[in-house]
Amino acid sequence: MNSDQKRELESFLELTEGDPPLVFVGRAEVLNDIALAAKRVWKGTGADQHGAAKTTRIIQGAPGAGKSSIINEIAQHPERLYTESIGKEPLVVALKSGEIEKPIDILKSLAEKINPPKAQEFMAQISKNTGGEAGFGFGLFRFARKQETGIEHPAPDANWGTFGAWVEQHGGFDRPIVLAIDEAQRLYYDRQHPLAKLFQSLHDGCGLPIALVLAGLSDTEYSADQMDLTRIPPEQKHNIGCFPEHEAKEFMARSCTHFGIDVTGFEQEIERLVEPCDGWPRHLHIALKAFGREALRTGDDLSQAEWERIGIEIKTGRDGYNDNQYSAEMQISINLSPSNGRTGLLL
Repeated sequence: MNSDQKRELESFLELTEGDPPLVFVGRAEVLNDIALAAKRVWKGTGADQHGAAKTTRIIQGAPGAGKSSIINEIAQHPERLYTESIGKEPLVVALKSGEIEKPIDILKSLAEKINPPKAQEFMAQISKNTGGEAGFGFGLFRFARKQETGIEHPAPDANWGTFGAWVEQHGGFDRPIVLAIDEAQRLYYDRQHPLAKLFQSLHDGCGLPIALVLAGLSDTEYSADQMDLTRIPPEQKHNIGCFPEHEAKEFMARSCTHFGIDVTGFEQEIERLVEPCDGWPRHLHIALKAFGREALRTGDDLSQAEWERIGIEIKTGRDGYNDNQYSAEMQISINLSPSNGRTGLLL
């Protein structure tokens, strides 16, 4: 372990639960399906119309299952979504639901990704005001108010039509786009909400080469249904769970290599730490942190490691995590109760 790796390991031990892992393994089926979605919405350079109906993908699962890791991976490494038929990696725009309050928040992020120098021009076009007019409203219903007279005039809409026209004015699309939204279970809107309308148009195939990916907790599918994103095929809904045994071992091995920890001769001890994790990503994260702390304490001399103590520390962390999940399940039970007046879930 060199000095840079030591510093990186120390930084890793300070990460919170919401931070993505430094090593990504597995999930090939999900990545391949997102690549397929990008391929489906792309009709080729110079095509008058792009897009395809019902290409929305849903990635859902319990906390700590690795959904955010997938979004982070495609955002940091869009080459993972490369297909020969397109010849270019897609553009990936990754947002968290907390960053989205209205349609313009999504369109602004897309504009900044596609054409950063001209993004402000697009924003100015949307919020355009002249002769003392001030814009208000959002989504498909935006108006400008004449301050002196109170007369309302239509202003440019924050919708896919306006966005697509702006892109075409500046060279058009040269590849598909993946719009990935994390914590999507929070997008709890009825079908008439402006954001729901924006998603519906994209889901129905609005003529743009944009594939929508919604990632979140196990009720993300329900939230999508509430927004009327209908008829998503089962094979486009990915329920994320545990790693198979070989991928769990790969995660630990590659993580140790990443931090420069020499595990030669101690492979069996590492496997014993991994086995109780049952392939659960968050448990593996807990195990790696406990092992990393011991590697730092011993100066990377694992012959001095206290393996039994590491195991106890991992079990304590694992039990604490499971207790928190139990509390979340109790909240779900409350949300499902008849007195709540709802038939779905809200976390």
